[in-house]
Formats: sequence, structure tokens, C-alpha cells
Amino acid sequence: MEYKLRAYYRGDQRPKALRREGKLPAVLYNRHMNEKIYVDFVEFDKVFRQASIHHVITLELEDGKTVDTLVRQVELNKRKHAPEHVDFYALADEPIEMYVTLKFVGTPVGAKQGGVLEEVMTDILVKTLPKNIPESIEVDVSGLEIGDVLHVGDIQFPEGVEPLVDREETVATVVPPEDVERLEAEAEAEVSESEPEVIQKGKTEEEEEG
Repeated sequence: MEYKLRAYYRGDQRPKALRREGKLPAVLYNRHMNEKIYVDFVEFDKVFRQASIHHVITLELEDGKTVDTLVRQVELNKRKHAPEHVDFYALADEPIEMYVTLKFVGTPVGAKQGGVLEEVMTDILVKTLPKNIPESIEVDVSGLEIGDVLHVGDIQFPEGVEPLVDREETVATVVPPEDVERLEAEAEAEVSESEPEVIQKGKTEEEEEG
């Protein structure tokens, strides 16, 4: 699916003034550029709810240029808990680090025995060229029995996509029925977590250091 968003050069317009007009200040950057821009708040909210940090968003600039980007960070207003600034990373023909969604497929053998699949990872940090960015990475869990653990090293990654996580990291496991209450409690805790932690996950350590 393609995600597009109109963007405009900010010039000397002040961020506070833009926000009052329903616009969202932003920056478009990579190693070779750093441009101050803005987007419509409502349009961004609609697109970002679908694309998040995992999918490419094509910015359509007012001068006719189009730039493929990834959202790397969204600053939120602490009181309103709404976006007030966005960092768009402009993709180039060079490897990037990004988080890709994991898509679990199949019904574990252990689930038929009363066990419950615990998805330890929901996305994973990888390195790839922009042209090779996958929509998601499929993880087959059909062969897992109760007590089995699936590791990063067990995943079949698409060609040109390199995981940047230890191969021994746990991706999923099938837990026995008596652990179901624990899983439900953890799921409730995750729902109550604040949005900033998820949004800011898009920025890699390499970019933060740069």
C-alpha cells in the first residue's frame, strides 16, 4: 500500500503560528540535506495511523518534488498528547536501519494442546536498501509445541534484509495454560503504555549519534 502526504517549505514561519493554523512543523533530513517543512495536522494523523514508523511515506512537496521518507520521531505535546513536530528521514540509494513488523502465521501445535502463543517481538530492527523494504516479515509458528522457543536465527529474512538483533533473541514461544493469566496481565499493561515510546522507536542509535 502507498502512503502519500502533501508537504510545504516552512521558510521563516514560526512553529507556534503554524500549529495555531492546524499545521504540523517538521524537518526533512538525511546525511545530505536538512529542510524545514510542514504538513497538515489532520492529513498527517490519518496517514501516520496507518503507516506508523514501519512504512514508507511519500512526501509531495509544493515545488513538484517527491521524496520517499520514514518517520523517525514524533514529538508530542505533554498536555494534549498530540503531535507537535515530526522528523522525516529522506531515503536515498544507501542502506538504512529500520523496524519492520513481524507477521505471525500458522497455528502452533502447542496451541491445540492448550498452550498459548506469546509474541515476544512484534517488530525487528533490520538493515536494508530502501528498494528492499518489506511490508512485513512472516514468522511461521505452526511447528511450535508447548515450551518451544523461536529465535531470530529461525526466521527466514527476505533477500537483502539483514537483522540487527542477536540471533539468539527470543521472538515467540508457546507457554503452558497455567501462564495465561500472566500473559493477560502483561497485555493490559502494554495497552496502558504511552504513545511517545512507540513513536520514537523509529529513530536508530546511528542517527541519534549523528
